Amino acid sequence: MGISRPALGLYLTATYPSSRRFIEVLDKVKGLVDFLEVGIPTRDPKYDGPVIRMAHQGAELMGLEAIKVVDDYSKYSKVPVLMGYISDYYNSLSDVAKVASDVGAVTVLFPDLIFDYPELIDKYIEVMRSSGLTPSFFISSKTPYRLIRRLSEQEPLFIYLGLYAATGIKLPIYIEQNVVTIRGILGDTFLVVGFAVNNPDMVRSLVKAGADGVVVGSAFIQRINDLNDALNFLKGLRGGLP
Repeated sequence: MGISRPALGLYLTATYPSSRRFIEVLDKVKGLVDFLEVGIPTRDPKYDGPVIRMAHQGAELMGLEAIKVVDDYSKYSKVPVLMGYISDYYNSLSDVAKVASDVGAVTVLFPDLIFDYPELIDKYIEVMRSSGLTPSFFISSKTPYRLIRRLSEQEPLFIYLGLYAATGIKLPIYIEQNVVTIRGILGDTFLVVGFAVNNPDMVRSLVKAGADGVVVGSAFIQRINDLNDALNFLKGLRGGLP
């Protein structure tokens, strides 16, 4: 199952700020985004910035139990993605894959896989494929190009380029050039970008640079207590798509 191009994606942490509110938000954003990333709450969201760290800490449930509050994420998104840390599951990848399959997800993205557990890349691919899921990979602009090419040869659902060092934290980096460079390496592989996306002009600029999909997380979660404001913000970002 592929994602339309260009695409807007939304990240939410499962059961934040409560299970009821999480499900309400899922229902409200249905049709506003092209794919959905659902974070598996963890005690150590090491590559996330302060807003998403707060969402992990404030989640009603932890781990896969939080994911299971929804029995079928495909009711809310054509392409539901789970996002977790492989440091929590490196001895139980099959368990994560089974839950993902049971709740209608199409992949599990582990942002720490390439950086901290490269020896598990082949095992991860095998578990995804054997569970009827499609692998996906998270990279940075510092990931070796030869590794990026190797990952793209695995026909992933997407490769996710983190624009900054952590979610929601913007640094003075010429991110568009990084997107152009990675786009040239990936060929036709679907390229998702995210971290600190917060306005339609940024969405427009990233797509123009070569991104197929742009994800928002922190800026939406900051507004989640005023759902009308959050939804209007999301609609505004969607206006940045060509």
